Amino acid sequence: MSTKKKISLKELIIDKSKIPIIDEKGVLKDALESMSNHKYGVCFCVNKKNGKLLGILTDGDIRRKILNVQKPFSALLNDDLILHINKKPSKVSINSSLSAAVKLMKKKLIWDLPVVNKKNILVGMLHLHPVVKLFLKKN
Repeated sequence: MSTKKKISLKELIIDKSKIPIIDEKGVLKDALESMSNHKYGVCFCVNKKNGKLLGILTDGDIRRKILNVQKPFSALLNDDLILHINKKPSKVSINSSLSAAVKLMKKKLIWDLPVVNKKNILVGMLHLHPVVKLFLKKN
């Protein structure tokens, strides 16, 4: 019988206090600044009153917007964030297994995954680096 401790998703998520989060009233520039300050390539948009996840914005989303939106960059930065987020992001429940979360990340080719509770309230993020670090430590 194995004595190895099984690592849960809860042990690896980054708490919401340490990730870029902007409420739905923010503008694109706010999201970019938060992403830069937190050093992650993703920003989460939540409802200000209840903390429910409304969507996400990634570095890739911004890159595609810059290439496809025909307006001055300064005007784009002042757009409402809600206009540019992915409103149906991949996400996992806080009660999901780490294995299921990593499989979803692999399938979707993503590095960051929002973690929500039963009410879709953002509780944190699973980032690929701690998962890889854990895997390398075990082997």
